[in-house]
Amino acid sequence: MKNVLLPLLLLASLVSAGCFAPAGTTVPDTALQATESEFTLNESVHPGDDFYAYVNDAWMAEHPIPADKQYYAILTGMRDGVDGDIHELLEKAAAAPPESADRNIILLGEFYRSGMDTGTIQQEGLSGLSDLLATIDAIDSRADLTETTVVLLEGGFGPVYFYGAGVNPEDSTGMVPALYQGGLGLPDRDYYFRNDTGSIELQDAYREHIARVLVLAGESSKEAAADARTIYAMEETLAAAHLSQEENRDLQKTTNIHTLAELEERYPAVGWETLAAIPGSGPVSRVHVYQPGYVEGLDSLLETAPLEDWKVYLRYRLIDQASPYLSSSFEEEHFAFYETTLYGVPEMKPRWQRVVAAENEFLGDLVGRAYVADYVDPRTRGMVSGMFLAIRETFDERMENLTWMSEPTIAAAREKLAAMGEKIAYPDQWTDYSGLNLSGSYVANVRAARAHSFIHGPEGLEKIGGPVDRSVWFIPPQTVNAYYDPSRNEMVFPAGILQPPIFDPDRDPAFNYAALGWLIGHEMTHGFDDQGRQYDRDGNLKDWWTEEDAANFDSRTALLVAEYNAFEALPGLYVNGNLTLGENIADFGGLTMAYHAWKKTENGSADPAADREFFLAAPHLWRVNDREDSLRNLVLTDPHSPEKFRVNGVLFNIPEFYEAFPEIRPGDALYREVGERPVIW
Repeated sequence: MKNVLLPLLLLASLVSAGCFAPAGTTVPDTALQATESEFTLNESVHPGDDFYAYVNDAWMAEHPIPADKQYYAILTGMRDGVDGDIHELLEKAAAAPPESADRNIILLGEFYRSGMDTGTIQQEGLSGLSDLLATIDAIDSRADLTETTVVLLEGGFGPVYFYGAGVNPEDSTGMVPALYQGGLGLPDRDYYFRNDTGSIELQDAYREHIARVLVLAGESSKEAAADARTIYAMEETLAAAHLSQEENRDLQKTTNIHTLAELEERYPAVGWETLAAIPGSGPVSRVHVYQPGYVEGLDSLLETAPLEDWKVYLRYRLIDQASPYLSSSFEEEHFAFYETTLYGVPEMKPRWQRVVAAENEFLGDLVGRAYVADYVDPRTRGMVSGMFLAIRETFDERMENLTWMSEPTIAAAREKLAAMGEKIAYPDQWTDYSGLNLSGSYVANVRAARAHSFIHGPEGLEKIGGPVDRSVWFIPPQTVNAYYDPSRNEMVFPAGILQPPIFDPDRDPAFNYAALGWLIGHEMTHGFDDQGRQYDRDGNLKDWWTEEDAANFDSRTALLVAEYNAFEALPGLYVNGNLTLGENIADFGGLTMAYHAWKKTENGSADPAADREFFLAAPHLWRVNDREDSLRNLVLTDPHSPEKFRVNGVLFNIPEFYEAFPEIRPGDALYREVGERPVIW
């Protein structure tokens, strides 16, 4: 599990269809090449009342949500295109004669063949988990219980917590083990405690799901119903110890470095010495605990809950986590709850797409290396680097001229910006899979790949105690996403996001800057949002602000909190302006930087028509059709605002937007008076 502070910006918006050519070479998307006269605008909507609908309604009407998706958006089409390319690669790898292929290709083919071999998967049933299930059944003491939780972790499953190597937030030059809260089957803690009708129905549905999984595993209906109540009660106890989503954004609450001796004394049942002794781990002297309250609650439950209850809980958690890779009855039950009940999705994705997703997740660099060789234009890095430079220079100039911040803090902010790293398209060093061996069993291959990553992956335990490796990527190059890492002070833009309709070198620069430029500015601004600003240029959690500057920042961002709190996503369900603050700051700063960089480098004229084109292009990035259940879950759990408000919440804070659209006037639904518009970066 990656550090919760890494804001993976392009969250939910991933949709469309079709395969794309290598990044930087695809024919331009004519729907995004158009001049204003060619935009399909909803003239029945006044742009000052809902600019998102004004620009995107026609597209939304033409793009219903496919039956196998939670939502349909521009970026999902890019994901589907990449999946199609990878599908072709894996089909070739699976058909390659062993004697003519290198070992990496053999591994790709073995994993894919095992995932597509539904006959063998059906025959195996739960046999691919038999060793772990036997270990659980053999628990006879508290020491056995602790040992088993670690054995499951080593086997690729995290039933009660996540554990891996991370940058020490107090010393960004070194790696320490980090322990993150877990143990829940529902999306987050609050799902266990809401008492409205819909929440109670969902809680009941989850207990029924648990029982059905246990029946599939061989229990009687009566026994399964009783065990489901036990499991739910244990999860509810663990949930009570979790921080809320909003609290989890508080860096002071989630930065807790302790020695092994301290942890053994405070929370002995967790088994810290056992964790430290995992084969392949680097030397452990201190551990970063994200939520001490959760560890305290877990430690208490490990000490007090009956061993038989723990056996039932661990057995269920193991099977439920493995269900997507087991026989059809388990996979279908998993889908029925986690996709249909939670998100309203009626149909599974095709088998090949599910296997491609698993291979991307568990053998990311192995797939990525082949993808880069066949599909990524080597020109992409240089082309995109020029946009990074233009946006960075714009950000620096705006920082230098800030009036609300003192000179010492401005100087430190500019130093951090100058030191901010950027990784574009693909890594120069790849994960070594030489120690990975696969077989004809799908679930065994998933386990093997997970266990390999647990030791050798980006957060692998072998990195503990060593220096920070600045070459590491936490997402492979085929990923349609991007992120900023505050502990490394770097932005990462994989090749998957660097293609149409986000980026095309032959397209009008207004569109490239309104799309990719917005995303680059977004990630850059994350270094200076309410969380990112607490890290210094080297990635240390360190206060480099004066008290007055911090107070000024808070007063300005409070305007954003109030603005987004007023956005109603569904009847009676409003955006949480505090939970989404970091992403809203990044969205606002990102488009602001992209606009001014574009004006400086590509459009020095004062032609208002060009500015209108830029602001009409920007909403295309966040086009989406959402299922109601998917949107509800996003609002309740996600630090990103729904896409509609990522557009309307940003544009109406930018002064130049009003100049480009003089028809937007006071009295319009979204018009914001000058005093209501924050000026941050």
